Amino acid sequence: MLALAHGPERRATHYSGYNMSGFRFHTLHHDENKKTQNNGVMVKGENQIDDVPWYVTLTEIVDLCYTQKKRVVLFNCNWYDTTQRGGGYKIDRYGITSVNTTCKLHIKDPFVLASQATQVFYVKEIKNKTWSVVVETKARSVYEMPNDEGQPYQEEEAQRCIHTTTNQNEDESNDINNSGDEGGDEDEDETNHMDLE
Repeated sequence: MLALAHGPERRATHYSGYNMSGFRFHTLHHDENKKTQNNGVMVKGENQIDDVPWYVTLTEIVDLCYTQKKRVVLFNCNWYDTTQRGGGYKIDRYGITSVNTTCKLHIKDPFVLASQATQVFYVKEIKNKTWSVVVETKARSVYEMPNDEGQPYQEEEAQRCIHTTTNQNEDESNDINNSGDEGGDEDEDETNHMDLE
């Protein structure tokens, strides 16, 4: 808090690319004349109608240095207008979002914290070239694991077993099997056996 209260140092570092949370971001200028696109950014919006996130293109990456070697990375972005459904963005019946690339927001503070950003890329629509479809990407080295865990193999085997007892008194054999310290070494004749079906 003290470092933030003092404000950033007078120098800042600018980057053309930055890796954050498994995403590789590049500025719009860096991506020009390249086949890959890493300048699309999505920021989850608060206090917005329909909970539509903000879609932006990354123009500048700024690393602000604070005292005590603290750093804050900011993304300077061009913002698409997602405040007007139908004019600035649209969602089709399949849930696919498109943004109008000619409708941009002109705001005084175009910066986003790098930690708030997730990566998207934009694909131009075939019928209307001023609209681009938003495609969300997954972070690198992050894998979706299924939540549905099957029963462990050992439990399945235990359910198929039949418990049989020998001629011995049941109470005595339970004491030996439950505690394990009564009677010392156990003979095979004194223990319960399980037979598979």
